[in-house]
Amino acid sequence: MAKASSPNTIAVNPMFKLLLWINAALCVVTLGVMLWLSTFPDPMSKAPERLFNACEHVFTLTAGAFIGLLAPDPKLK
Repeated sequence: MAKASSPNTIAVNPMFKLLLWINAALCVVTLGVMLWLSTFPDPMSKAPERLFNACEHVFTLTAGAFIGLLAPDPKLK
């Protein structure tokens, strides 16, 4: 007979783990690119400035996604 899982056990979906890793990678890469671009002399030309703005947008979205992904689900209480 198989043991029933405890009601306090949390099962993590492998796809959710993959999503967290992808989100973390995007966050780290865009932060690294922004730090690298910040070493460019001022004023930056158009291309690096556009890349910096795109990375800033993606970094903001991924940082906010961590809050949404890791927030507790109120339905489970």
